[in-house]
Amino acid sequence: MHLPSVAIVLVNWNNLQDTLDCLESLAGMEYREYGVILVDNGSTDGSLEVFRARADVDFIENGENLGIARANNVGIARAKERGFQCIMLLNNDTVVAPDMLTHLVDVLESDPRVGVVGPKMLYHSEPDVIWYAGGILKPWRGDAAHVGYEEKDRGQYDEQCETDYITSCCMLARTALYDELGGIDPYYFIYFDETDFCVRAARAGYRVVYVPRARLWHKVSRSMGGVGSARYWHHYMRSRAYFLGKFYPWPNRGVAYLWIFLHDLPRCMLRFVRKGVFDRIPAYLGGLYRGLTGR
Repeated sequence: MHLPSVAIVLVNWNNLQDTLDCLESLAGMEYREYGVILVDNGSTDGSLEVFRARADVDFIENGENLGIARANNVGIARAKERGFQCIMLLNNDTVVAPDMLTHLVDVLESDPRVGVVGPKMLYHSEPDVIWYAGGILKPWRGDAAHVGYEEKDRGQYDEQCETDYITSCCMLARTALYDELGGIDPYYFIYFDETDFCVRAARAGYRVVYVPRARLWHKVSRSMGGVGSARYWHHYMRSRAYFLGKFYPWPNRGVAYLWIFLHDLPRCMLRFVRKGVFDRIPAYLGGLYRGLTGR
């Protein structure tokens, strides 16, 4: 049986140890037809010296922090140059199961209509707690949510199914599909970039499939200072507002704007004040403004 070659694109930004842990887990995979393309976004933590010396990765230095979307596009371009048949975008703060890529490739190759596949994703700190078991778009809120988020994994999401999006924490697709769709929209710095890609794939007639037999463990938002940091809120709201304006027409967009301004915004502002994390306020508002204006 022919096994397609897979380029695994990792983006590193001052996460040396996480990336080393990820590479170690990749080396233990049973699927061997792969190569690692490691894109560095201007790290200053010693990553450059370490990875320049490694022969097991194709190392690309951006010299500055381009964000995850643009850095992934750099990796995708290198994978196309090298003739890989498939490309898997993978967060560098993950540890993969030995059979993860085998299961993903099996499903991708089972049907030409399958365009994008992704695994079940669990917390690295709590290996039996779900972070992602499928994705749901919420058009009237201009938002998206992970299925099974923070639920204990009891096998309740072990049925393979189509889903609204695969998170780019781990997303596998054929190189031809990245070509057809023009890669990842470079406007996104982080967040919603994969959702955008999956929506475009579905609109082009491809299936987006969640594969629960494939598993990984995610350390979650390490490069963003953790979920809930000022950096997180800025980029999440910027990407969310841009995604909403790009894909949803009126009146859907109008209702979503009402939800954000009358529900989400006051609730978050109150939470930030109560917790005394006042730096989140300009971060949230600035991200929302930039997303709405396309800046």
